Amino acid sequence: MAAKKLTPAMFFMLGVFSIMGLLAEYALIELETFIFNKGYLEFTITESVTHWIVVCVLWGILGLLLFYVTVRVYGFDIVKKDERPTMRGVVIAFLLLSSSVGVKYLLLGGWQMAVDFRREGWFQFIFLYVYRLFETVLLLMAGAFFQEGCERVVKIQNTHIPWGGMLLALTWGLIHLITSGSPVMALFYTALSFFIGCAYLSAHRNMYISYLFAVVLMLI
Repeated sequence: MAAKKLTPAMFFMLGVFSIMGLLAEYALIELETFIFNKGYLEFTITESVTHWIVVCVLWGILGLLLFYVTVRVYGFDIVKKDERPTMRGVVIAFLLLSSSVGVKYLLLGGWQMAVDFRREGWFQFIFLYVYRLFETVLLLMAGAFFQEGCERVVKIQNTHIPWGGMLLALTWGLIHLITSGSPVMALFYTALSFFIGCAYLSAHRNMYISYLFAVVLMLI
């Protein structure tokens, strides 16, 4: 019996599921604002931390399901732990990370982690950053799925074309125009999405290394 194979359409579907999982947080926020009878920005420390814990659990379950389907059911190696980035890839990653950190510094008026720590306090800061670690997993998986799907459609595997980053920018990035209501922030997250896709390729598709790159992009 022939092994099951993931088609381009299925890769795109997996990428869309990853993005939908991220966006499901907004449905949860709507439910919470109804239950707590207050806006999200008015949540207490306990309510905010509870929200992040619930979201992390949901995202963790989705990430495991996506991993199980791709690796266990279809035998697609999404981790590629034996791959190593080239020197060129390391240089590209450094440029991406430097650009992201610099833009964030200008937009926030300081280092992101320092700004978040002052705003949230140490207790909320810990849970907020755990939440962002889970968010990064789904973003990176979405980028990987989109990259593979596009390459199978065009039948060209080229590490110089960040298909995944482009589709991340057009989905999760531009969606911030609606969720944030700020064109500047939407533009930033669009660029950040594209950078994550580029970081994935610069790490030679090694999910462990590209995750480290993506974490710096998202958190620093």
